[in-house]
Amino acid sequence: MVGEVARFLETFRDVVISGGWTQLTSPTDMAGGWKGFVAQCEEGYSDNIYEFRNDLSVRNLIEEILGSPDLAEFQHQFQWIRAEVDTIDERYRQILLEVDVEPGKPWWEARIPRLAGEELAADFLSRYGVSVEVVN
Repeated sequence: MVGEVARFLETFRDVVISGGWTQLTSPTDMAGGWKGFVAQCEEGYSDNIYEFRNDLSVRNLIEEILGSPDLAEFQHQFQWIRAEVDTIDERYRQILLEVDVEPGKPWWEARIPRLAGEELAADFLSRYGVSVEVVN
């Protein structure tokens, strides 16, 4: 079992790096990055739209991981990742507006949080014509 975990972690790291990522190279780091971003959005993400989109891109990495045939063979470890991501995804879905501002994109990119800091709220209004609640 220990050998399998080590192989999984090595394969995970290889998949992440081959996708162009240099950080979040462990499942725990990846899930933590997504969870931390969602927590910021629950409070009202306070940076600009460029930082928002950059931080949101961790969910794209997650999608690559979930679709990786190299990692699919590690069923036990994959179950943990899927369960963790599903829980965090549900939290994020709960705070999104029900309007697609970027139709055709994955759900996490198509919709925006209903709360934002002043700068991000202004960016959402300017870019998408959508108002969100501003928090300080």
